[in-house]
Amino acid sequence: MGSLPVYAQHLSEQTGVKVVVEGSQTYTDGTKVVVPFTETDPELSFGYVAHECSHVRNTDMQYFGEAQAVPFRLSVLNILEDIRIERMSMDQYPGTEGDLNHLAKAVLGDRLDPADVAQKPALHVVHDTLLLAGRRQMLGQDLEQPATVMLQAQEKLLGAQLSARIMQKVGEVLQCDSTREVLALADAIIALLPSQEDQQDEGGAEQQEQPPQENSQENSGGGQGDQQDQEQPENQPQEGDDASASEADSDEGESESQSQGEEAGQPDSEQKNSAGNQAGDGQDDRQDGGSSRSQGGDTPAEAEGDDAAGDSGSQPGDHPSQEANDLREQAMQATAGDLHGLISEVGDKAAELLSQKARRDPCARRLLSLAGRSCLRSDAASERRVQLGLEQSSGLRQCLNGLLQAQVDCRVSLKRQGKRLDTSRIALLKAGETRVFRSKARAERQSAAIQFLLDKSGSMRAAMDEAEAALYAVLQAVENLPLVSTGALAFPERGVDDVTRCALIKGHKERLHQAVRLGGFGAMHQGCTPLGEALWPAAVELLRAKGERKILFVITDGEPDSAWLAQEMVERCENTGIEVIALGFGGATADLLSRTFTRFRAVGQVSRLKQALFELVREVLVA
Repeated sequence: MGSLPVYAQHLSEQTGVKVVVEGSQTYTDGTKVVVPFTETDPELSFGYVAHECSHVRNTDMQYFGEAQAVPFRLSVLNILEDIRIERMSMDQYPGTEGDLNHLAKAVLGDRLDPADVAQKPALHVVHDTLLLAGRRQMLGQDLEQPATVMLQAQEKLLGAQLSARIMQKVGEVLQCDSTREVLALADAIIALLPSQEDQQDEGGAEQQEQPPQENSQENSGGGQGDQQDQEQPENQPQEGDDASASEADSDEGESESQSQGEEAGQPDSEQKNSAGNQAGDGQDDRQDGGSSRSQGGDTPAEAEGDDAAGDSGSQPGDHPSQEANDLREQAMQATAGDLHGLISEVGDKAAELLSQKARRDPCARRLLSLAGRSCLRSDAASERRVQLGLEQSSGLRQCLNGLLQAQVDCRVSLKRQGKRLDTSRIALLKAGETRVFRSKARAERQSAAIQFLLDKSGSMRAAMDEAEAALYAVLQAVENLPLVSTGALAFPERGVDDVTRCALIKGHKERLHQAVRLGGFGAMHQGCTPLGEALWPAAVELLRAKGERKILFVITDGEPDSAWLAQEMVERCENTGIEVIALGFGGATADLLSRTFTRFRAVGQVSRLKQALFELVREVLVA
């Protein structure tokens, strides 16, 4: 769990998406992703971050606005776009696949009761099949049982053929290159749903076949056509035989043959349609049955069912059920209330779960995030403190430079040959020790990253000038040392949104004079002392900085809001390889600092800084 802030910061740098770990609310505003600190389900946090970061990188939210007028259309767009962006995340960052799979199972569950599915409305069945079966087929997520149950329910509702066509369309989402194309695909899937308009069009087309044939009979046959119209219901089978005979007889005149073919063609067509094209020549009993059904006035739906029953390649469940006859109209007219309870955007549901966990978990508010420069500051205070720190840094710089020059650059070792004897080891020659020659060699300086964390809580009011001046003095002293980088943060910083964060004083890639010019110094006291929470962003900044050795200086009065939490965070830092050193100001005493820190110095005033830091700096920076 401690890697979440580091991972979030890494994503921010590598993808350009700002990821913030803070508070107890989970959300994204289209440019940044905010996730709370909770230890109850870290994989869900990682999955949510991966999901939303891919949305920010790859989704055009404009098309979600276009689809909002039709709630079901918006839901289908959500389902398909989630599949597309998660596939892109897995391709770009393969390590996110496991987290996204965990996210899907946590939000959607891994089992469904078929009895509950049977009670779902038709529109809900289609929606959840797109969601579960689509994710299973396109992303390979561990949703086999619920996906199978929903596919069976959809086949029962729409028929196997139409259900397969719809899922085939869903598979095309991986070929979409933009959200616009995904919206077009969503419209294509909705267009496949059964509609009463389609059935009316089919019925109208059948009814329009009769009048033109009657007109042609009148034009070609005159009164004979009228008489044949009256006799048609009684003599239909015989006319079919006459038609066959007339077609076989090639000696008949052209006009007579055409007239007879038109007169006999209509009932023959009706017989073939009614019998489902199964009956062969000579099977008069089936033709008669088909003729009686068509003359009996079947509705289009009934005629369609008869066709399916007679088709040798069809099955009883290949046609939509009565409940799905107007499913497209249901989809286009459904309101948000009709779709209540359905999950179309797994990220939104995951955000809700994480927020609930954060509110229940007392660890949720441990972490402070890093904000920009402090808004509550004074230029006059900055100038005063910088001047005081500058006065005290000169002697400190000389001390540090001399110490490093004497102790680091020159390293004495013993060898078996050389030009200078070590007289203290001559007596060891009798014992066979031959390494008695002294040799000086230039030692490589160990690189170091130093982070400062300044406490500017209300209890530091009287000590702020001394504390910030000491901070400036140390930064000034070590800035020009080779292979040493420095950064500084201050806490607490309460923003206009009432969220407590850390304020930036100096970044590791900034020069000190630039940090002063940009308003890093001159901070005013405010708030309490959330030291434990503030150690997180300080440690993250330190781990990101280049340097073999990691040192964290905490400038505080030694009275954190939560002593046990501060102790735990200090212990975590030390176990990670970060050396934590406290510099006490204000009312800080050695006894008070020892309750939280293992290494500390009670400085009190900036004038005592040189003496207090001498031993500490030697321990930290000297190899």
